[in-house]
This record gives sequence, C-alpha cells and structure tokens, in this order.
Amino acid sequence: MFITKRISYRSKDIPKIRKLYFEAFPENERFNFNMMLKNESGHYETFGFYLDESFCGFAILLNSGDISHILYLATEPELRGKGLGAKALGALGRIKKDMRIIVDIERELPGCAENEIRRRRKNFYLRNGYKETEVRYRWQDESYEILVAGGELSKEDFGGFWKSLGIKKNAADE
Repeated sequence: MFITKRISYRSKDIPKIRKLYFEAFPENERFNFNMMLKNESGHYETFGFYLDESFCGFAILLNSGDISHILYLATEPELRGKGLGAKALGALGRIKKDMRIIVDIERELPGCAENEIRRRRKNFYLRNGYKETEVRYRWQDESYEILVAGGELSKEDFGGFWKSLGIKKNAADE
C-alpha cells in the first residue's frame, strides 16, 4: 500500500531523505536542506512516501497563498519507473486540492546533452495532469519552465508568490 506521511524535522526518516536529496539533485539546484526541514518560516512542508512501511521517496513543498510549489520530488533509484512518482503526485494533489501546485523543470535547449531526460520529466508531469505555463526563468545558470496543476499560473502570479515570501524572483522570458 502507498502511504504519504508529513515529515517533521525530528522524524526518524530524515537521514534517508537527506541521503536521497543529495543523491538526486545536483549541487547547483539545492537549497539549504536543514532550513527547509526545520521550517522556521512556516512555508515549507515535507512529505515522505512509503510502500507499506518502507521509505520510497519524498517531496519538499514551499507554500504561500493558494500556491504550493514542489521544490523537490524524488524516489529511491531502485524503485523508479514503477509508478511511485505518479502516486506521489496524486497524493500531493489530494492533500493540496484547494491549491494550485506548481513545479519547475529544466527546459530543453538546443544542443543540450540532457534533453531526453528533460523531455521525459516534462512528459511525466503532463501525463499526471500538469499543464504548461508562460513562465520561464533562469536560476543558478540553469533555464527552467513552470508547469501547473489545479488552475492557471501567469508570470505575475509566479512573481507574486515569491514576493509574498520576501524573495525577488525574475520570471522574465529568456
């Protein structure tokens, strides 16, 4: 059975989440892990995903207003390709049913060696109910686009989300 649990900073599964976080995401795409898990701002939320009682993945979200931003979503490497990511998105959609859920993904770029991976990642979200938006931006020398589920998202909405958190984010087209 697929189970979703809210994770606190004191959870016994933090070492597993930390390990997967550092394995799954390149250094230039990581935030301060402890800051997100401690959630002193009240805007971060962490969920663990389990097959029965065995840890299989996690998601870290950033919430403000009616927008929940999936910052990180990962499953254990040996469990990928088994539909667990889709189950995780479905669970998050039920938990955040009254919110727009956004995710940023690396854009496909001419000549990029990782375009096939980027295309598969985008198709994964599109298959799971996410839609393209007009929002594009650059961060840490990488180009991103935003996908949304549960509504629409404009550049102004995206900028307002970050402004409400006290962070300036430029969502200008590239």
